[in-house]
Amino acid sequence: MSIRGFVVRNHLLRIAILLLLSGCGGEPPAGMVLVASGYFSMGSSAADDAQQALALGLGKPWFADETPLRRLTLPDFYIDRHEVINRHYYIFCQATGHHPPPIWRGLKYPEGQGDFPVTTVSFYDAAAYAEWAGKRLPTEQEWEKAARGPNENIYPWGDRFDFSKANISQSPRQKIGQGLKPVGQHPAGSSVYGAEDMIGNVWEWVWDYYQPYPDNTWPAENYAGKKVVVRGLSFLGVGHFSKEDYQHVMAMKARVSYREKLNPQSKLIDVGFRCMKKKPTLYQSLFDSDS
Repeated sequence: MSIRGFVVRNHLLRIAILLLLSGCGGEPPAGMVLVASGYFSMGSSAADDAQQALALGLGKPWFADETPLRRLTLPDFYIDRHEVINRHYYIFCQATGHHPPPIWRGLKYPEGQGDFPVTTVSFYDAAAYAEWAGKRLPTEQEWEKAARGPNENIYPWGDRFDFSKANISQSPRQKIGQGLKPVGQHPAGSSVYGAEDMIGNVWEWVWDYYQPYPDNTWPAENYAGKKVVVRGLSFLGVGHFSKEDYQHVMAMKARVSYREKLNPQSKLIDVGFRCMKKKPTLYQSLFDSDS
């Protein structure tokens, strides 16, 4: 190797070391937060032995599709701080010719709702937007880690349920609560990584079919059909319950490990999404201009 080549290589090596020590350099992309690599807990070790959920008329026992609790690890990634909003989805539709959400009743979102989460979008609509934006939908694992943090938090903000931490309906008599709200209205309910509205406002599509976790014992027929998982509860309330039962059901469904399923073609008024993006590796940061 020539002296010049040796000098250049060592110069690049020093740059690489500095970037490694500084976390590969650079801030998260605009509107995103970093979910740091490492272990986290996913799912639950609890069981609804008393069949309380079924006694309330719900479709599955609590925790049935969340077990067993697993300790997993993921590399660094970025996730949107907020759910995708109408204003950004409108730009996507204009740029690509994609059909706008039917709730808009036209080519543009209703006046004054630019910062509201986009809704009445199918899984395929959400995936198309994410690809156009250079991102993708998060997997269940990624979503749960971003919401839960590295420990076993029950909610993004901790282990104690609190209606005020999220845009969720507080009363069985007012099932829509305060209705859909602009993103970022409940910063106190953020996850440890800074992701907001992981609970409440809208359910969020993720990049997984509804399937059993490894070693899950709930009968396989409960996972039949090609349904896609949604996470995070919404502004809509649930069922016809007494005040006490209603609060308990909301607290249970607001848990970060709670799973629901939908037909991927569904377009509902309380379902939206957020996107994720892998953090570039050190090599990509140094040499890949497309990362």
